[in-house]
Amino acid sequence: MNKIKFILTGVMLFMPIISSSDTPEIGKYPSVYEGSDYVATILRLGKESEKTVLIKVDGVDNDFDGEIYLHTQKCDNTRCTNYKYETHEIPGKEKWWTIQVTAGGYGYENIIMYPPGIDKKTGIYKVKRPKAFDASKFYKEYLAQKSLRKK
Repeated sequence: MNKIKFILTGVMLFMPIISSSDTPEIGKYPSVYEGSDYVATILRLGKESEKTVLIKVDGVDNDFDGEIYLHTQKCDNTRCTNYKYETHEIPGKEKWWTIQVTAGGYGYENIIMYPPGIDKKTGIYKVKRPKAFDASKFYKEYLAQKSLRKK
C-alpha cells in the first residue's frame, strides 16, 4: 500500500511540470476595445509571429456573450495593414471574422467588430486595459469553455 502512495505522490508532483510544458506562451497584457454595446478583450496566445489571439466579446445578447475563442490573423494585403481575426470555433459557423482592421489615414486604424452570432458590424476603439487582468486565468477560462462547447 505504501508503494502505491509513493508512486501516486510522485506522479502528482510531476503533473504541474508536464502540464505547464503544454501551455503556449501567453501575452502579459490584453488589448481592450469598446463599441456602443460591446467590449472586446484580445490576448496574444503563442509567439507573436504566430499571429494567434484569444478574443472575448462581452455585451452580446446571445449564447456567445462572454465566450472566448481562438483567432488567427489573416492579412488582406502584402504589408498586412489590413487584416481580420478569424475563428473556426463558433458553433454552427465554418469561420467567423470577429474583428477587421483597415489602415486609415495618418497611421490610424479603423477597427470594425462583427460580434459572434450577429451579422451586423459596429465600430470599436481602444480603451484602457484593466489593472487586475490575469492572463493565465483568461487562458484557463478559454480552455474550460472550449471543453464544454458542443461540437
